[in-house]
Amino acid sequence: MKGFFQYFNLTQAEQRGFFVLVVLIIFVLLFPVMYSFTRESDTPESSIVYFADEKKEKQEAKYAPVEESRDVLSSVPTSEKHIRYFDFDPNALSVEDWERLGFSKKQITVIKNYESKGGKFYTKEDVKKIYSISAQDYKRIEPYIKISEKESHRFGHVASDSKKSSRSNPVIPLMIEINRADTSEFKRLKGIGPVLSARIIKYRNALGGFNKTEQVTEVYGVTPEYYEQIKDKLFLDAAIIRKLNINQLTKQELSKHPYISRKQAELIVNYREQHGYYKEMDNLREIPVLNEDFFRKIAPYLQF
Repeated sequence: MKGFFQYFNLTQAEQRGFFVLVVLIIFVLLFPVMYSFTRESDTPESSIVYFADEKKEKQEAKYAPVEESRDVLSSVPTSEKHIRYFDFDPNALSVEDWERLGFSKKQITVIKNYESKGGKFYTKEDVKKIYSISAQDYKRIEPYIKISEKESHRFGHVASDSKKSSRSNPVIPLMIEINRADTSEFKRLKGIGPVLSARIIKYRNALGGFNKTEQVTEVYGVTPEYYEQIKDKLFLDAAIIRKLNINQLTKQELSKHPYISRKQAELIVNYREQHGYYKEMDNLREIPVLNEDFFRKIAPYLQF
């Protein structure tokens, strides 16, 4: 080692520094081995207790009666422990019984809403169709569902009747009375969704009712081409049209009608105030600004 120092011509201080560096390198290399050795021998007391309890639990389960061992070994969540299974008919089952089967208040509310609207469970599969009942929920209660024979028979009777009627009765073509139809009826027409059906009804209400089926083309979204496809399915009752009392309504009320602009409403009211009540359509023709196209469209909606 002395010859090594003389070869590199190291001073006394440099030699001491060299020894310190070597010691540090050896310590760094041996530290992981020493640390792992000390950790293996240093087992926390809590770990000893845990494994001892686990061993004791398994030992008790091994020699316990069948029912008790199931309770010990099972890892059923707390909410599952309160579930009680029993044979049941889902039709008109009480809220308390649904809760006993493990269903939440929200799930039960959906079920009860279905029943309040006349919904019935005729087969087990009908329970599965309730959207608040998950596939997992259905799987666990399916063995206990017992539909009464009365409901099952009724389901079979209805199904057979519908098959017979479909064979014996001719198909009735779809027809929509456009002055009384609601959104659900309009949606039966291919190509009309909830937005367009609501738009048709809103325009109909503003008019006071349709006088001709062609008026539906005045609704945004109903093109003349589409009207040609559906016109044979439309009919109307013009007798229920709501008419405007032209001698009583204000400018604002008249201008709400789709066929009367604000300027036209103002002219109509001003002329009435100057010349008295209108008695017939010809009185309106005295107003120069109103043209024949206006009279053609508005005539079915005026009351004198």
